[in-house]
Amino acid sequence: MKALRLKLFQETACYKKPFASKVAETYPLPPYSTVKGMIHALLRADRFISMRLSVQGEYEAKLLDYQRHYFFKKLDTVAFPLILDGIQENRFVYDTNGISTMPIYTHMLYGVNLLIHVEVEDSVLEQVIQAIEGGGIHYSLGRWEDLVRIDEYKIVFVEELDEEKDLRYHAYISDHLLDIDTRHIPYEIPWKYEIVNGVRKWEKVKVGYVPKGTTAPEGVCIDEDGELVFFHL
Repeated sequence: MKALRLKLFQETACYKKPFASKVAETYPLPPYSTVKGMIHALLRADRFISMRLSVQGEYEAKLLDYQRHYFFKKLDTVAFPLILDGIQENRFVYDTNGISTMPIYTHMLYGVNLLIHVEVEDSVLEQVIQAIEGGGIHYSLGRWEDLVRIDEYKIVFVEELDEEKDLRYHAYISDHLLDIDTRHIPYEIPWKYEIVNGVRKWEKVKVGYVPKGTTAPEGVCIDEDGELVFFHL
């Protein structure tokens, strides 16, 4: 089979876990839904595009950022906060009846390297490459401010792994491929959503976060350059 391989770098990133409201915790790797979101944004897609993904990577360190967050108390609040830190004569006043603030610790990953494989129909692969080569805006993965640098994009051929091989990066691996002896951290990570009564209803999938150095389980794939591939389903 054919897939698009992306090698990405982010100086810092936060792949925020849902419902982590008091402390913004991050996943150790971007969940599938976050990667899909980036690709859909590249394509400026107005519909859901089905695809298979493999997500691997590593980071140098984890750090804490202490941030002031603004919260809207009502849906019809017309005021919007402006950040004026560092400007002299800062006398900005906002309507405290509509907006409140709270300091929040944000978990950040530093020095993130990612290896991502995307399997999707050929015409979409070509559109993604055209979007990368002709993009006029910055790329981000995670939050809008989590900038991403695309170090490589390449079409590769992928086949089933038929030998023993250790992981070069940490990876999400579908839980049905993992046995009880494989060291991993279980996660349920977002896959896709649908709008129900104006609210996003998420479909989640079960994976294991498997550390590098672990022997790859049976049933995984490898690309033509020897990089392991762990497509989910």
